[in-house]
Amino acid sequence: MIYAMHKRTMIGCEEVIKQAVANCPVPAIKKYLERNYAKNTHRWALWARQHSPFLLQTTSTNPLESYHSELKQMISSHHGLIGTCNKIVTLDTKKRSDSEYVAFEFRTKKISAVGIDYEILDEIHKLPYPVQKLVVKEVLAVEKRLEKGKEPPGLISLDCQCLFFRRYLLPCKHIFHDHIYGTNKLLNSNAWIRFQQMFEDSGFEIYEHRELVKVEQPGRTKEEKAAENRQMAVNELMEWVRDVYWKVEEEGNAEQTNTFIRELNSHIDPVLINRQIR
Repeated sequence: MIYAMHKRTMIGCEEVIKQAVANCPVPAIKKYLERNYAKNTHRWALWARQHSPFLLQTTSTNPLESYHSELKQMISSHHGLIGTCNKIVTLDTKKRSDSEYVAFEFRTKKISAVGIDYEILDEIHKLPYPVQKLVVKEVLAVEKRLEKGKEPPGLISLDCQCLFFRRYLLPCKHIFHDHIYGTNKLLNSNAWIRFQQMFEDSGFEIYEHRELVKVEQPGRTKEEKAAENRQMAVNELMEWVRDVYWKVEEEGNAEQTNTFIRELNSHIDPVLINRQIR
């Protein structure tokens, strides 16, 4: 179900759930999946959060549960009402102090990293410290791609379809791979300024206000709504194909990737040719 949660499209998510149900040997678990997961994917799956980087980042309630865990360790049934309130105030003061320290480091601290070109590292240092840690991991991930024999992905713009880029809107390992070893040097000075300016006036709250907004147009006919639904279905199919392609590509086997492309062409060509003949 974790794989289903990270699918980018509703079609892909539902397909994974169907496969999980079909392959499950325990009838009770099958019913559980159908009852609790199959019919409400919009409530828990990431396909319904693609419009918001903030929602893509927030996949659990671990920070809140951590706070409650600390609170439970400090408080017992032997404390009275006043003692309990004092413990809560003490924990809140500690959390506030921690947040102030993190806020100070946010703009001042610089990360140390080995194996990264000094020009790239210099640009990374112009980002806030938590963002530096995220981006450095992506740069270092390029070496793992090379170890697996992967070629530069051939991006032509600073837009990638990977989860990291959609979560943080920052240079990912695919962009760095193209920039360092490919022909397209995407990360020029203007590109770095674009990423650095994201955090000039704010911190991570920038992600709370960045999202795609769907505006409902009044007075649309049933035919217009049906046409929009058909367009959405085609977009989901195209994203599903792209998602499967990147999954195969990430495995680093060029033969499997070429086989996938040939099989895709063999199925799509008859449909497209048939439409052209008509």
